[in-house]
Amino acid sequence: MVTNYLIVEQHLKPPENLPEILKELTQRFQLDTYQCRQRLTGRGMSLLAKGNLEQLDKISVFLQQTGFTHWLVEPSKKGFVPLKISNLQINSERITFGCQKKEVAFPRGATILAIFAETTGELADKSVAQLLSSHAYRGKDDVRHLEQNKIYKIILQGKPVLDLYHLDNNLQVKDAVRIFPGKFDPQGLGDRASLSSRQNLQQILQLAEEYAGDFYLHTDFGLTNLPGCTLRRDNSDNPETQRLNLLSLARYGWLMVDLLQSGAINSNQAETENDLAGSVATAMLLQNPALAADGPLEEILPLAKEISSAINGATRDEKKPTKLHPKTADIDLPAPPPAKSTARWSNPKVWLSGAGIAIIVGASILSDIFNRTSIKALAYHSFASGAIPMVIAILMLWYGFYFLRLKRRVENTPTSKIRSVAMGMVEIKGQAIRSYALISPMSNTPCVYYRLTKYRRDRNRQWQVSSSSGSNNVPFLLEDETGRVEINPTGGHISAGSKHEGVPGQVGLMLSSNSSDEKWVEETIVDGTLLYILGYAAVKHTHGTSLNEQKISALRELKQDQHKLQRFDRDGDGKISADEWDDARNAIEAEVIAASLQNKQQRKRQEDHIVVGKKPGRPLIIAETHSEDNLTTRYFYYGITLFSGAVAATGAAIYLLINYLN
Repeated sequence: MVTNYLIVEQHLKPPENLPEILKELTQRFQLDTYQCRQRLTGRGMSLLAKGNLEQLDKISVFLQQTGFTHWLVEPSKKGFVPLKISNLQINSERITFGCQKKEVAFPRGATILAIFAETTGELADKSVAQLLSSHAYRGKDDVRHLEQNKIYKIILQGKPVLDLYHLDNNLQVKDAVRIFPGKFDPQGLGDRASLSSRQNLQQILQLAEEYAGDFYLHTDFGLTNLPGCTLRRDNSDNPETQRLNLLSLARYGWLMVDLLQSGAINSNQAETENDLAGSVATAMLLQNPALAADGPLEEILPLAKEISSAINGATRDEKKPTKLHPKTADIDLPAPPPAKSTARWSNPKVWLSGAGIAIIVGASILSDIFNRTSIKALAYHSFASGAIPMVIAILMLWYGFYFLRLKRRVENTPTSKIRSVAMGMVEIKGQAIRSYALISPMSNTPCVYYRLTKYRRDRNRQWQVSSSSGSNNVPFLLEDETGRVEINPTGGHISAGSKHEGVPGQVGLMLSSNSSDEKWVEETIVDGTLLYILGYAAVKHTHGTSLNEQKISALRELKQDQHKLQRFDRDGDGKISADEWDDARNAIEAEVIAASLQNKQQRKRQEDHIVVGKKPGRPLIIAETHSEDNLTTRYFYYGITLFSGAVAATGAAIYLLINYLN
């Protein structure tokens, strides 16, 4: 029985419906859930299943519906190992490689498939390290793999090998050569040759790309889960290990040829062919209405499908990639801004803290001036007269109304989509995304916000707060299906859903000490969490140069450019008079104003010019919940509890006052 392969192109980011896809693959096609998860997400290609064509066809139909590009391929019989070259010659028509048994020519315009690989396993190690770093500094939903230019460097630094396959018009292999650095005479490269054997190898790769008509490059050997293409790493210096790895590399190359011949299957291919067939049939009937009268449409559709298939084939040929270049590296997230003091004189917490400190200092001073008996008498009369309970009642009443107002604000503010937020109080929901490489200090969790509180036991073995810090100064983004907006958490009431507790010396999951006198509690909002935010949307304040500064800078540049300055020399005497200089100033001013107006008219990304944050007198709520009902219920219970306490404290104050007066 012929064994066929179903190979999928992995998704870098797991799709939202991945659990449903895995459930269907397990229940309908009896595939292993864990293996499917590993083989559907990642970088490159992976073998999902193998077996008879009838069973794989059913899985293929399901993958088309879910949007996974894949290949159904019958692997070719064992092909020959590419010939090792010893020299090469270049002319305007072809590249000729000298091998041990024969010469192999790659003519200009040929179809070339290139496999650029290394056989030590260093590329796989760096790929795993990149995944771990990406998870730590970008989060689980923003996994970044090695970029193509980094892969090039890693391959060249290891033990690189370059295999070139010359394909005919039917994508069948005509010839194949294998090139090792330092194992061929580089004089045939001419001016391209250098003293570095690895650079000479890279020059041959670039040369093959320049001469090729269609050029296909693969650099994923050792990173993909493909049958017969395993990279052995037990002892890379062992000749037998090297031989087996080179055989695996040859199998990888022939499998890439098989995939190229079979063509990729995607979710739109079948629908596109059916739609095109219908369009062709309609065009045929419009061109010759007699066809509809002569016979049924069933006789026309096969011809229409044949024509549409030919059109699709031509279209796919036009869309074949002719050149493949390394992608530029993505810019990493910047470091978080330095922490700033969040204490502001307009903040009620500052006033309350100051009042508490003043009371403590005043009590200490009074205790030094008067004897302790006077202090005790003052405390007794303050409590006995009901003054202290009344103050407590007023504070509880004030905070009770505060939470009820907050509840009403949440209920009365309609939820907006991020794209349509208006300036003023807004209520939005979405997924938190980091703008900075923020990592929680104790658990090393990628997050958009953290609050770290450290405790120390006092003399009575009770926990007391020794220090507190957080990332209130670090903005982040909130994203929904319509767009993104920046969130400034400074001064907001933040409810984090994740909480970690540990002791000094414990970082992440590694415990190095077990002190019972100190501990830390870390609250985090993990990157990718769904958030509810109620805050004030405003336009960002941009700090740019003024129009006057731009005009002065433009005039300074004009003075230094004599060629531009001559266009204001109306009389042609080679000098700029006062009147001519006034004309130049007016022209430059007009250009600066026009450029400024054009920049203002250009549409910016929403997250670049709108920020949601705290405004004096307005609340800012950031809660790790996607339903406001949880918030309103919580605020309601807070308010009822405080009002009950205020009533009890008021009753106690009245009772004490009556007894005190009597």
